[in-house]
Amino acid sequence: FASRFASAGSLSAFTEMGLGRAAGSMAGWCYAVAMIFVVTSSAVSCAYYVVMVIGRFSTVASGPTASLAITVVVVLAAWWPSHRDIKLSTKIMLTAEVLSALLIVAIIAMGLAASHEWVDRSQLSLKGFGFGQLRLGFVLAFMTLAGFESAASLGEESTTAVRTLPRVMLSCILPVAVLFLLSIYAMTALSHSRSLALDQTDAPIDMIAQSIGHPVLGWLSSLGVATSCFGCALGAFNAGSRMLYSMARSGQIPGALAGIHLRNGTPYRALAALAVFAALVPCVMVAMGVSMADSMDYLMQIASFGFLGSYFAVAVAAPSFLAREGQLTVARICISAISIMVIGGVLFMSVIPAPAGPWKFLPYVFSAMIGCGMLLSSRRPNSRPLMDEGTANESGPAL
Repeated sequence: FASRFASAGSLSAFTEMGLGRAAGSMAGWCYAVAMIFVVTSSAVSCAYYVVMVIGRFSTVASGPTASLAITVVVVLAAWWPSHRDIKLSTKIMLTAEVLSALLIVAIIAMGLAASHEWVDRSQLSLKGFGFGQLRLGFVLAFMTLAGFESAASLGEESTTAVRTLPRVMLSCILPVAVLFLLSIYAMTALSHSRSLALDQTDAPIDMIAQSIGHPVLGWLSSLGVATSCFGCALGAFNAGSRMLYSMARSGQIPGALAGIHLRNGTPYRALAALAVFAALVPCVMVAMGVSMADSMDYLMQIASFGFLGSYFAVAVAAPSFLAREGQLTVARICISAISIMVIGGVLFMSVIPAPAGPWKFLPYVFSAMIGCGMLLSSRRPNSRPLMDEGTANESGPAL
């Protein structure tokens, strides 16, 4: 889809082109929920690791009130560059992610060099492997790479979008996949060679750094994780606001959210709505007695359902769209079928067998939000299609 059309509606617009307005609306709500909760979870995660670092030196940030205050600061710090300028926001995001990744890779490499064991035979022989491990690993692997498509939401702000954005998406997912694969192998090998219980800590890189005698790098790695979470919040702000902007422009949600800042050229009202949600939800959860650590996990789980729903919709829409265009081939049918089976399998394994509470209630929470969103969209007139005339051109119109 991205190689043919450019739209701020991205996955919602693509699904509508294949399956119609109702399906496009559902995909839009799924993706909007995913990005809204990624912003919120990332802000909470950033604050959590900032508190962890501060706790190494002082107790000034201990307690839920201080954690919530830091969360609000993180939300505002991520909102401002997204509101100010997409280029500024992108540069900050990339800088944060690159610095964090370099630090983490350096610590892992130092750990492997110190252990002198580069080959982990128990891991390569799949010792202890079973369906339970496959199920958890499958879900984790999928969610690790979710979000690679968010560049498609910038289609109307990019020159030569239909050529550039597909390359961007591939260059996002492939190197990151290799990085995660090698990092997970190396960390598992270190857990075996140095007897580290990495699955029992929220800061595994910190534990690795301390095990090789570099405690300073340990707390720096936690700060790096916080920086990475901040970068995730920035990226989700950009993609989520443009999805809300597109849905408001098409009449699915109140049109006020379709406002564009006259000077900055950003969807500032959608960004403000995202910021308010991301700041209020953690406050409500903590007030209900949910810890910050559990909050970020619950929020990301709801976001994962949004990704799964929107990806599934696009995978189903693709063969329908290609068939109407006379471009459906056996190879493309196979690609769509495999995609549908993989995404459906991840969704199935996320909820079956049913986890213990409160995890078992999260699919119902997500379904209720999508249902309310669809009801809201169905009662509003369609003022403008998600896919504008002319957005198939090489250069889409600026927001």
